[in-house]
Amino acid sequence: METQTLKIKEIPTNQQYWFFRTEAGSYYPDFYFNDYIAYGWDDFTNIEDLKEALHSDEKKTLLKEEFKKKYPDEKREGLAINQMLLFIDTMKIGDIVLIPSAGGDQLAIGVIKSDVYIYDNKSSEDIDDILDDEERGYKSCPYLKRRNIQWIKTIKKGKLDPHLYKLMCARNTISDASNYDMYIDRDMYPIYLKNGKVYISLRVEQKEGISALDMSNLLSSSLFILHAFEDEKIKSEIDSLEVKMMVESPGVIQFIGYAAATTILLGSISQFAFGADINFEIAGQTYSIHSNGAAQAYIDYKKEEHRHEETMEQEKNHHELDIQISNLKKSLEQMQVSIPEELKN
Repeated sequence: METQTLKIKEIPTNQQYWFFRTEAGSYYPDFYFNDYIAYGWDDFTNIEDLKEALHSDEKKTLLKEEFKKKYPDEKREGLAINQMLLFIDTMKIGDIVLIPSAGGDQLAIGVIKSDVYIYDNKSSEDIDDILDDEERGYKSCPYLKRRNIQWIKTIKKGKLDPHLYKLMCARNTISDASNYDMYIDRDMYPIYLKNGKVYISLRVEQKEGISALDMSNLLSSSLFILHAFEDEKIKSEIDSLEVKMMVESPGVIQFIGYAAATTILLGSISQFAFGADINFEIAGQTYSIHSNGAAQAYIDYKKEEHRHEETMEQEKNHHELDIQISNLKKSLEQMQVSIPEELKN
């Protein structure tokens, strides 16, 4: 079996998240296919003047007066201005942005790759004359204030974490989504490092109710396998291992803990249940579990350690491990738990 090495994504502790509306989804294809987001009120395109309004009450008052002249029918000029200033200054390179498609059927998640800039629509006039919205197949956004985005992932509504449905109902063009960070993180990356801990999400695809026995076997067998590795570092981390479950059929089981315990746990599950031999690289350090599959990992490990003193007690332990691995595999199959795609390549 070929061993893969998977480098675990590290998410910054202070990562910022934004939900950005797309005019009821009409601009979603343009934003997504052309790697940007944009904000309107195009009579205001002097970025430096706008930024000054953030730090001067006098400048902000003048901005409000000018805004009322330009857009007399806008009833919420204060909100429009604050959102415009948020777009040009508060949002930063490296922040995460989520945009919804029409009807919220799909959510795209990306990272901001540029400071705000003013789009030069004159340079694209010839192209716009040749390719209108109908020929493109989607509506072009005319807004001039833009930021480039590198899209990371798209998620269909049926696969979206239910905790994010409330965020999808936000009415403002731009909303701070940082309170939803855990749900966004695990939708972006099923395995990641943040705040010094590794987060592992296993998706439960079973549509019926979850059996209490299957859930019990999944947890108890996983912990038994961890205890089987007589490594003091792993043992010291087991007590701090957390489990968060949102298993409403389908749902998610998330393990949270320090690197040694969580990666050995995931390595064991992926290897024993799915036959995938994986090493994990976390913050420059490699964690691994090696075997020919199933219980052989532990048996080889113990035989090497006690080569000259095999005992009946050890044989009993080997048998118990076989039972626990069998229970683990059965519960994973019954609950239709899938390991992250990254482990299948």
